[in-house]
Amino acid sequence: MPRRPPEAARGHRGAARRDPLGVRADGEPRPLRQDRGRAVIARELAGWVLGLRYEDIDPETEAYCRELVLDHLGTAARGGVMENMPSVDRALAAMGAGQGSTLTAVVGKAPARPEWAVFTNAIAAHSVELDDTHSASSLHPAVVVIPGAMAAAEVEGASGRELIAAIVAGYEVACRLGRALTAKEVYAKGFHPTAIVGPFATAAAVGKLIGLTEEQLSHAFGIAASQAAGRTEFLSEGAWTKRLHPGWSSHAGYVAARLAQQGFTGPLRPFDGRDGLLRGYGSDENLARLTQGLGRPFELAITSVKPHACCRYNQGPIDLALQLRAEHGIGPDDVQSIEVGVVSAAVGIVVEPRERKVRPTNDVDAQFSLPYAVGLGIAKGQASLDEYATEALGDAAVLAVAERTQAVVRPEHDARFPDLWPCDMTVTTTDGRTLTAALEHAKGDPENRLGYAGMCAKFRALGASVFDDAQLDAIIAACDDLADGGIGPLAAAVTRR
Repeated sequence: MPRRPPEAARGHRGAARRDPLGVRADGEPRPLRQDRGRAVIARELAGWVLGLRYEDIDPETEAYCRELVLDHLGTAARGGVMENMPSVDRALAAMGAGQGSTLTAVVGKAPARPEWAVFTNAIAAHSVELDDTHSASSLHPAVVVIPGAMAAAEVEGASGRELIAAIVAGYEVACRLGRALTAKEVYAKGFHPTAIVGPFATAAAVGKLIGLTEEQLSHAFGIAASQAAGRTEFLSEGAWTKRLHPGWSSHAGYVAARLAQQGFTGPLRPFDGRDGLLRGYGSDENLARLTQGLGRPFELAITSVKPHACCRYNQGPIDLALQLRAEHGIGPDDVQSIEVGVVSAAVGIVVEPRERKVRPTNDVDAQFSLPYAVGLGIAKGQASLDEYATEALGDAAVLAVAERTQAVVRPEHDARFPDLWPCDMTVTTTDGRTLTAALEHAKGDPENRLGYAGMCAKFRALGASVFDDAQLDAIIAACDDLADGGIGPLAAAVTRR
């Protein structure tokens, strides 16, 4: 790939180049609209994104960023062979997504035009419900940051350090916006947080890599605001649309950045304007969360990784089921009843409607079922993709435990949510014992990380469905050396041979 021009020539990171979108016809600066002094929010966020340097990132966050890239590639590889993906592949072929002079890597598949590579990689990675989660904003940042960042880096010939900085910045935008919206507000209105923040997060990462100015990135955010969408109605039928959400959001963010680069304008108060995002999807009561203390700490550093192939709300309950199974040697026949203490936000996602949760009819139903998740923990001792396959959903032992599992909202858990996702479990056994366990940090949380070895093991388990051992080794090595080796070796390693 050709290298980009020097940063000063591209007007990046505060260079002196005038932004054509920021001047009037008479050559004077075009002022932002001033309304109660808040017109600068988008510009302030854009300035922080563009100003972040690789050198500003602490070593622990930088190392974790590379691990999250590896984690994303594993989920994208395995997700690429899920049953929903052939329809995506056929649709893209019909639209000529693989035709053109500029093609970028699609994990485990042939290259595609960057905007469609972004689309495909994000859908695939979200299809297995094993992508990372930012607990405080209840969203999945990797799938709406890394696909766009990798595609833009490949097109622009960005360095590995520039790519890492763009990913960290994209996570910050995704998670800060999620915090400002608040998951409770978003879910109550029937929207999916990942889908709503996705266009902005991708626009931030891509905009940084393609050299947008503050004004241009502010416009990209404005363009992204008109493309932020994603309903949770999929829960009613077990439909595939949740898997589509990050794909379309990432595609939208990539296009928004490219449009802004060419002079297309968007509203400059996309977050806090009269009809801005916060008022439409949540409330503007927490606007300060969007920019206050950016990077202290980096949101990427406090992102969780999933060990179990299901919704984040089920991760802790599965850990508790596994703990009680191991400590007391219980199985399905020992269970009289199970009570799980949860946060109220979990009810509409993994607890109700009960008939679909106790007896899921497809993999999406199962991924979003707390009773089924607990049944897997007690009956199978694991909750991998194999247990969530449609053909595995009729297991009598798992369903028997699911039938005996009830969820109860704990006000004390709600008081600590969403910064913490506490849960507890009480198992009453058939011989009269009462077994209890509780946790604050599920396995994979920042306080309970998988560690480098665990991340590599997870990647190998997922990637083995697509790559041979030599390719798996090459991808791990490329992620380890991303800062110095850049995007080239990584893009080559993940592309189908």
